[in-house]
Amino acid sequence: MIKIIDPVMITFFSLEIRWYGFLIVSALLISLFILNYLLKKEKKVNFEFFLDFIILAFPLGILGARLYYVVFNFEYYIKRPAKILAITDGGLAIHGGLIVGVIVLYLLARKRDKKILLALDYLAPLTAFSQSVGRWGNFVNQEAYGQIVSEGYYDIFPDFIKRQMYIEDLYREPTFLYESAADFMLFVFLLFYLRSDFKKDGEVFSLYLIFYSVIRFFIEEQRTDSLFIADFKVAKLISLVLIFIGLSLFYYIRKVQNSV
Repeated sequence: MIKIIDPVMITFFSLEIRWYGFLIVSALLISLFILNYLLKKEKKVNFEFFLDFIILAFPLGILGARLYYVVFNFEYYIKRPAKILAITDGGLAIHGGLIVGVIVLYLLARKRDKKILLALDYLAPLTAFSQSVGRWGNFVNQEAYGQIVSEGYYDIFPDFIKRQMYIEDLYREPTFLYESAADFMLFVFLLFYLRSDFKKDGEVFSLYLIFYSVIRFFIEEQRTDSLFIADFKVAKLISLVLIFIGLSLFYYIRKVQNSV
């Protein structure tokens, strides 16, 4: 039998701490550290604002990500209602969390009289970073995998990845790894763009929407555990919508605002 990584990282008495949750929390804490550093010279928005946002958005975002996943897996969960809240087993849809996060940020920014687009710019690269880390939680849970591949396909990969991608007696393409690597590169790019002298408020966020959605669209084509609506992959449809929104926002910022 091929030995795989146990989804449970450690157990304290009867409390299980899973890799999935540990990686999500770790990504959040690292993001806060980076954010605090980035905001040292920013006067229009402060770290305390983002801290309040995260306190609200983190639990609500997880709830939104789970609800999104459950809705598009309705037939499965209607027969197993006890599993709806079992988020430690996986099953969090990124798009659901993003939608809730943007809504929470918009409401909080209006209440605090902060610039919503500037706030979104600071969160965009950190979201890409967190997604990059979070995909390794999918890896441990044996989720977000692709097509069936031969054993020789894994000759260039570390053995622990090869073992973990042996699912239901077959080797699967590590699409989680492709997205994790692409998300990390997007994080680096957006971070440089954020600190550039020529960027305008909202551009970093719009570029995140465009590039992340392009990444997700093409990787989703390779995945075999996708959510569907009718015969269409939900993530691909949402990605197309977000690409359109991102392009429209970038055009508005660059063209329309320059003419005002």
